[in-house]
Amino acid sequence: MSQQPSFIDTQFQFANAIRDPDNNASPDNIEQRRMTIYRELFYNNIEGFIANGFPVLREITSDEKWHSMIRDFMVKHRCKTPLFHEISREFLAYLDNERDSANDPLFMKELAHYEWVELALSVSDAVVESRTIAPEQDILLEKFTTSPLAWPLAYHFPVHQIGPDFQPQQASHATTYLLVYRNTDDSVTFLELNPVSTRLIDLLNEGLTGQKAAEQIAQELQHPSAEVVMDGARSLISDWLQREILI
Repeated sequence: MSQQPSFIDTQFQFANAIRDPDNNASPDNIEQRRMTIYRELFYNNIEGFIANGFPVLREITSDEKWHSMIRDFMVKHRCKTPLFHEISREFLAYLDNERDSANDPLFMKELAHYEWVELALSVSDAVVESRTIAPEQDILLEKFTTSPLAWPLAYHFPVHQIGPDFQPQQASHATTYLLVYRNTDDSVTFLELNPVSTRLIDLLNEGLTGQKAAEQIAQELQHPSAEVVMDGARSLISDWLQREILI
């Protein structure tokens, strides 16, 4: 016999019948009409949050597979937050840990992560302190780091290009480097980086000045002219400062 109070047993039975109605009976003392309303409310809200958080994934997924996946998420995953905007993060955890992905597109997890980043940055409460750079200052002699509202990312698939007309069947030979950031208008956008600009971001985040970073990159590339690399670094850093990607 259960050692729990009977109302707790009823709560578990009620929750299980909402999550997985095909395999769990409703409590006997609740009218079926009301249970149907509860089931639809819960499902529609969760489905709506996920569809809004992953619009591209929703667009390229058939209705049957989409609703089967949402139901599977509700059945298998246990969310650890009461915040609605965190449902998307919980969905990522489900894709990583509980989802049987055998029949899913190979790019699905990366696409979902990329779409989640946009939501995460849009609701982030991180505070960025702006700093004025005097015209006479040489920005290559300063130390900068990426803003907490600017996230460098790397993917095996070109996730920013995926849509109804482009769904790659295998990973790219080259890594896709993106920098997703929230600008001063609070809109989230991205820049596509190359391996060199990504390396510059990494070195700046390690605490190097722009000059030291450019010198190291020139050495790594065995570039014949360090000055050319230095000029490129100065141009990139200047652009990133204007976008408030660097602080």
